[in-house]
Amino acid sequence: MSDRPSPADLLGRNGAMLTRGDLAALGLTRTMIDAVFRELPVVYFPGCKRVGAVKREDYLGLVERSTYHDDRVRPT
Repeated sequence: MSDRPSPADLLGRNGAMLTRGDLAALGLTRTMIDAVFRELPVVYFPGCKRVGAVKREDYLGLVERSTYHDDRVRPT
C-alpha cells in the first residue's frame, strides 16, 4: 500500500500537486484533463520523463472560474 495521499486528500492540502492520474481519479475524462493541462501552468521537474503536475490552487481556481451558476451565462 502506498503512503501517497488520495486525490481527494490532495485537494484539501495547500501546496499539493495534482497529476493526470489524480485528475482521472477525481472523475475527469481524458479530454477534460488535457484541457486542464493546456489552461494551467504545468510544473515539470528536471530529469523526469513523465508529464508534470498542476498546482492544487491553480486547479481549484480553474474549477471555480469554469463553474456557471444562475448568476452567469455559460459560453456558447
